[in-house]
Amino acid sequence: MKKNFKNELKRQRDSVALEKMSTMPYEVLALMDEMIESGKIKNETQKKITMEQNFKHFKEIMNTIYSYGTEKSIKIVSLMQKENYAANGKTASLDKYRMMSSYVLLATQIKHDVTEISVSPELWFQMRLTDYEANREEFMNANNKLVDELKLKEEFKIK
Repeated sequence: MKKNFKNELKRQRDSVALEKMSTMPYEVLALMDEMIESGKIKNETQKKITMEQNFKHFKEIMNTIYSYGTEKSIKIVSLMQKENYAANGKTASLDKYRMMSSYVLLATQIKHDVTEISVSPELWFQMRLTDYEANREEFMNANNKLVDELKLKEEFKIK
C-alpha cells in the first residue's frame, strides 16, 4: 500500500512537471524571435518597452525551468543569466552566436527532456536563419563549445 502510494505520488509529480515543461521549447524560441525583432526597432522608446517585455518573458521562463526543469535545462538557463549579468546591460558586448546557440540548445534540451527526441540545433538554424550557411562556422563553434562546457548530449553538436 505504501509503495503504491509513493509510486502514484511520483507519477503525479512527473505529470505536473511534464505539463509545465511541454510548452517551454516553444516559449524559449518565441522569446528569441521577439528579441531578434526588438533589435530591428528604431524608435528608442518603443525599443525600451519591448526589451522590458522580453525581460519579463525571460524571467517567467527562468522561473518555470527552475521550478520544473531538469538539471541540464537549469544549467543552460543559469549560464545564460550569468552571462547577461556579466554584460551588465550592454547587449552589444554579448557574443551573438553564443547567445543564439544558448537559446536553441535550451529549447533542444527541454524538447529532449519532454519527448526523449534528440535533434541537432543545426536544423533550427537552417530553418530560421537566411544567412546560416555564411555564418555556419561561427554557430558551430559557439554551439559545440556550449555543449562541451555544459556536458550536454553529443547529439546536440553541429558536425
